[in-house]
Amino acid sequence: MRILIADDDFDVRLLLSRTVQKWGHEVLTAEDGAEALELIKSENITFVISDWMMPNMDGLELCRNIRELDEANSGYTYVILLTAKESKTELIQGMDAGADDFVTKPFDKDVLKVRVRAGERILELKENLDEKNKKLTAALQTIEKDLVSAAKMQKGLLAPTPSTLSNVRFDSIYIQCSFVSGDIYNFFQFDEDHIGFYLLDVAGHGIPSAMQSVTLSRAVNPLPEQTSLLKRYISELSKYEVVNPALAVSRLNEQFQADEDTMLYFTMVYGIINTKTGLTKLTQAGHPSPIFVHNDGGVKFIGDGGFPVGMLPGVEFDEHELYLHKGDRLFLYSDGVTECTGENNELFSEERLLQTLQEERHSPLKDTLATLEDSLRLWHNQPEFEDDVTLLAIEII
Repeated sequence: MRILIADDDFDVRLLLSRTVQKWGHEVLTAEDGAEALELIKSENITFVISDWMMPNMDGLELCRNIRELDEANSGYTYVILLTAKESKTELIQGMDAGADDFVTKPFDKDVLKVRVRAGERILELKENLDEKNKKLTAALQTIEKDLVSAAKMQKGLLAPTPSTLSNVRFDSIYIQCSFVSGDIYNFFQFDEDHIGFYLLDVAGHGIPSAMQSVTLSRAVNPLPEQTSLLKRYISELSKYEVVNPALAVSRLNEQFQADEDTMLYFTMVYGIINTKTGLTKLTQAGHPSPIFVHNDGGVKFIGDGGFPVGMLPGVEFDEHELYLHKGDRLFLYSDGVTECTGENNELFSEERLLQTLQEERHSPLKDTLATLEDSLRLWHNQPEFEDDVTLLAIEII
């Protein structure tokens, strides 16, 4: 190890140099604090033994300058002060200046040797910690990069908005509270007369919830295979029949029972629109109640809660019916919208959401969602949300 010795007394410098060299260390010397500081700036030095009283720059000022350099360079230099001062006040003064240890003059070689060994161990520990931190930082960067890719893939599973299927327009708000989300939504055309839609929210946050939401997005999909949860194959007619929402959610409940360790249950709203008649059937499974905005300005909540999916087997789910006509809107949303916190942790609330959607009922759908998103961001007044903020808007055009 390279050790810098700073002392204005030649005899002391010589004695210290010979002593420290005998212990197997490389030694550099300086006549005062100013010269020592220049050597520290130009050489790779992490250990200093310095006298307290020196001309031009004393030991205390040298310590302060060393700490400033350490902070600027993200390094650390261990400093032992040699001093004849032994009072409590002076020791505190030295520690405040940045000294790590003290040796009283005239110094005892054995005491100094022990103090040097202690400093050497501390520097070794710091070096090991720095190396581990570098590896940890590299690992975190890799994880972050992977999460960014995962978030892009997850967003790619969402139906693109704004979109129009038959006479139904869809738009959305989707703000993840972290890289990946437990919220997911979709809408799809079953056939000429039926459009399906859903919004679900997996309990919890982070990677497990996100992975479960991806799995569910594949399950809640109108695949042509006979195994689809949303369709029933009628063999005698050689065709598929769309399954009512309550039955579809019951099937999901049986297939996705939460594991006792993870408890990844989920809430959802799943519905089907008959585009010819406007008859809309939907099932609410533990999810916030959808909001129906009638074209005449009337607004109301649909449903009163229901039971989450995956908590218990054999649960029966209710089905609600309403008719959607031209100009009517239906809004599905996660609890990250209504439970968005503002000043003093006050919630945005269902009432504010209802009021905003009613006030914006005559605005184009995209403008309504833009106003709502601005209101949520202003209400929260923080760069990141505490929960995923997801809303799916449906309008008959």
